[in-house]
Amino acid sequence: MTPIQFALIIALASLLAWIPFALIGARSRKAGTVTSGQLEVMPVSDITDVGRRKFLLRGVGFASLAFLGQFALASIDFLYPRLRGGFGSKISVGNADDLRAELGNREPKFIPDGRFYLTLYEGDPAEAADIPAYKAANVDVSGFMALYRKCVHLGCSVPYCPPSKWFECPCHGSKYSIHGEYREGPAPRSLDQFRAEVVDGELIVDTATIIAGAPRGTSTTQPQPEGSNCVSV
Repeated sequence: MTPIQFALIIALASLLAWIPFALIGARSRKAGTVTSGQLEVMPVSDITDVGRRKFLLRGVGFASLAFLGQFALASIDFLYPRLRGGFGSKISVGNADDLRAELGNREPKFIPDGRFYLTLYEGDPAEAADIPAYKAANVDVSGFMALYRKCVHLGCSVPYCPPSKWFECPCHGSKYSIHGEYREGPAPRSLDQFRAEVVDGELIVDTATIIAGAPRGTSTTQPQPEGSNCVSV
């Protein structure tokens, strides 16, 4: 259920809660003009009771509306996503130069908040610029690749295999190069990725938009594993 749908339900419930009080008011207005012959003298205590009853009914009505309104606002505030610093937002990973030095050992860095692996692109930037997925992810300019950890086959988490220096899915054996390029298995394309940009020396990865991986057959580097595979299916 979306926040808008939830708000509409709360608004409808508020209107339904107000109907009994509206009917009471309408009934009192229908009485019309009373002639002198129809007047009935009521004891002061009865008049006081009627006034108190109306006051209580109106008080309960307003209190109910106030409660429902606050409940609706609190529920919408709770359900509405806050895209600050986590998956679905722009994430500052760190100083770009420090990250280049750290990734120089050719071991991808996993970023838990963004659910992606960060790695350096080892191919030719001009070649990356000709691949739509890499161009959309800004690989040719930043030199970084932010690879979504989910296998594009059935969504399993894909670990990195140090001996082969590939990403190898343990579910059905799909394998991807260190750049997430498809190599083996039932996966329909390369690993999806996110756009990475260097802003004032900081690497910013936008996880709000998932960029579909490059098609099968994309092979800019590392066509073969560099050691034994971790998964055999």
